[in-house]
Amino acid sequence: MTNWLLLRGLTRDQRHWGEFPKRLSAALGSRVVTIDPPGFGTQNARPSPRSIPEIVDDIRARFEPGDEKWSVLGISLGGMMAMNWCARYPREFQRCVLVNTGGPAVFRLRGFNWGVLPVFAGRTLRTDLAHESAVLALTANNPALDVATLARTWARYQTEARPLPASILGQVMAAATFRLPQHIPIPLLILASKADRLAPYTMSERLAQRFAAPLRLHEKAGHDLPLDDADWVCASVADWLTAQGEPRG
Repeated sequence: MTNWLLLRGLTRDQRHWGEFPKRLSAALGSRVVTIDPPGFGTQNARPSPRSIPEIVDDIRARFEPGDEKWSVLGISLGGMMAMNWCARYPREFQRCVLVNTGGPAVFRLRGFNWGVLPVFAGRTLRTDLAHESAVLALTANNPALDVATLARTWARYQTEARPLPASILGQVMAAATFRLPQHIPIPLLILASKADRLAPYTMSERLAQRFAAPLRLHEKAGHDLPLDDADWVCASVADWLTAQGEPRG
């Protein structure tokens, strides 16, 4: 049985996982740990590097695995980090789960949702609350979510630990220049949402083909799949681990 490290996506920090780490821990019987990327959350006073390998090396230098076994789950930009980490340092994780991620090599302009651009391009023209409301309208599909309360909470996160503009630019550049590894030499599971309006699920399909990895698709959830349907994510990972023969606590 391994512990799990979670890596969040573009401009997000570990607080944006919400209750998901606790729910994943309960589902797997494993310890689940989160960490902030450089430039965000507890690291907001310094700028983010402008490449995925540099971001990974920064996180890796602060991560303390001890003598225990670990696996990693990354969403969106965090998935790019997870791929790079596992490809460059394959002995540091037992397994890897990617959620709604991709990269330039599997991106296709056809089918791109151009409506996402105003959400991010107009960031400086809106209040924190208006921006977080727009982000949630783009990334969350579950009608049962209290998005108004969630937007207020995420806006407060901005007030408490505002990232530098250079950090936001750094992550955007890192995503745009990310190079997919040729091979990920550990067991890999890919999860994606067919109703994702930010990262088309077809990118996950291409990743699954590239790495010969199993792919599970959610029919209705949005880009923030752990927020929209945490139970489905937890069950998907748990079922995969069972098939892999890993014991659960």
